[in-house]
Amino acid sequence: MNKGVAITTLAALAAGLCASPTAARDTPPVAAGARATGMAAPAATSTAADTPEADLALRPMDPRMGVDVLVDGAGPYRFLVDSGASRTVVSRALASRLGLKDAGKVDLHSVAGESEVDSVDIGKLELGGVTTHPIQAPVLDAGNIGGPAILGIDALEGKKVVIDLAAHRMTIAKSTRYVAPASDGEIVVTARRRFGQLILADADINGMRVDAVIDSGSEATIGNPALEARLTARSRAKAIPITVVDVAGRVADARLVDLPELHVGDLHLHNVPVAFTDAHAFHQFGLIDKPALLLGMDVLHAFRRVSIDFASRSVRFLVEDRGAVRLAAR
Repeated sequence: MNKGVAITTLAALAAGLCASPTAARDTPPVAAGARATGMAAPAATSTAADTPEADLALRPMDPRMGVDVLVDGAGPYRFLVDSGASRTVVSRALASRLGLKDAGKVDLHSVAGESEVDSVDIGKLELGGVTTHPIQAPVLDAGNIGGPAILGIDALEGKKVVIDLAAHRMTIAKSTRYVAPASDGEIVVTARRRFGQLILADADINGMRVDAVIDSGSEATIGNPALEARLTARSRAKAIPITVVDVAGRVADARLVDLPELHVGDLHLHNVPVAFTDAHAFHQFGLIDKPALLLGMDVLHAFRRVSIDFASRSVRFLVEDRGAVRLAAR
């Protein structure tokens, strides 16, 4: 049994599957996404580094998005794009169909409990002109992860990923440390890197600083208990009890609250629904004691384009009206 890797999956309503090694403690945790239950954009400034290595059609997978990927030359198969997942995941059905080699057991920490899951070795993934290094992928049930597979950021290392929600395209280009000036309608937010993830440092709720992670693999936005406690102390916003189902099929309790306003850099978001639960990702990213959010597709669909550049540690949001985005009221 391979005990060198522990995988943590998050919930249906906000998920991100996170993994942290148990043997090598100084190795950063890895993550992979989970399933939630419950007008063309103007061209960006082009440089040689911006030339796409891959230009892929985005396919709808419930509110989330998928791209077609070759697995060891076979396929293509539909992979859910999960920017909050550091580890790529495949379904049991796909692993069996392709005869992927068993890579041993890994510990799975989900919202509602802990279990051991199988993993397999993948020689390479191909996304357009991008070919990945070999990947060890956890294996989960397709019904719980929401499709054949999840594309984590281990497959996008050293890249800039542009998710164009208006044009239904995703491009992948070489990442650089240069941060280009914002184009018209674009807001640039600086992030810090932690365990492979980009954590947005310039976010707040009514003057309270909040750390945020972009999580395209989650249908909804999730908040940690530290944020919930501070908001409860400041207001009497009504919380609706809900249940969430994690990628292992376990059930956990959560509380759904509407945030009147959220600021991310110069961007103002209104009417943001947040599911509060003690998701394991917050523990893995060191975001237990400070207010934090995983921004899901319910928020990301409010933008025309989201660009994530891992080398420059920057995230770009393209909006119709610069500075203000109002989400639909629940």
